[in-house]
This record gives sequence, structure tokens and C-alpha cells, in this order.
Amino acid sequence: MSTRSENTVTINQPIEKVHEALRTEAYWEYVVANLSPDPGQVHDFTNDTAILYEILPTTLLPEAVRAMVSQDLKVKRVFTTSDLDGNAADANYTADVKGTPVDFKGEIKLTGEGETTILAYTNEISVNIPMMGAAIEPKVGEALEELFNNEGALTDKWITDNL
Repeated sequence: MSTRSENTVTINQPIEKVHEALRTEAYWEYVVANLSPDPGQVHDFTNDTAILYEILPTTLLPEAVRAMVSQDLKVKRVFTTSDLDGNAADANYTADVKGTPVDFKGEIKLTGEGETTILAYTNEISVNIPMMGAAIEPKVGEALEELFNNEGALTDKWITDNL
């Protein structure tokens, strides 16, 4: 069983620049260095796919999950971006949390409206813990919303500083 969550991130940059950032290795290097207190790494990068190894501190986790986790989480995230089609593009991601029964994935619709880009996330969260997973999944969804909002702020800053 899994839980779906949706959230929207607004970036005050035109879609062309947001799309360009998502397809730039230096952008992903910046994100993994700054999204979490412990820096991650870009494991592999091509024009449309970034494979990231990230570290999520337990402090970012919902309290219900923190009780079951004794150390920071190591996450392998694969992020893929489609070509820009006018004022829109699609992206998707998968994330595997090493050594835990938690994984999540999602689709992202990018739409440009002048100097603003909207990222609409549809996430699917799976916590494979009998009788508890369904109660924890919505809390993981809330943590993802905060994480993606932080990533949006980093995207805005990186574009301002680099493009």
C-alpha cells in the first residue's frame, strides 16, 4: 500500500532558466551540498538525468519515524527531466532510502507563467511496516513538502547567482 501527496512549489524564475538549471550538473552539485546539513554527492549526471546520493538528517523526519531510525538516512534519488515544450516540461524522480522500508517517487509538472515557474508534485510514498506504514506515510509526505520547498528556494538562489 502507498499514500499519495501533492504539493506545489513556486520559483520566481522563468521556466527556461529553471529547466536549464535542472539540466546542469553544477546546479545539482549545489543542491546536494546545501539541501541538508550533511552534503551529498552527484553520483552520475547526463543531460536529462541526475543520480544523487543524499543524506537526510533524522531531524527532518516526522517524529513517528524518528523513533525507529537511529542514524541519518542515505537516499539515492534519480531525477529525470523531459525536454522543454513551450512553457511546460515534465520531470520525475524515484528515491530509495537505504536500509529502511521507505521509498518514494513522484511526477512533477513544470509550467511557466512569465517570470514564475510552478512545479506541481504528485508523490507516492510507501512505508512497508505492517500496521504502521499507512499511519507514517502521510507524515513522510509532509516532510517531502518541506524538502521540496527548500529545494525550490535553492533553485531560485542558484539561478540568480549563475544564470
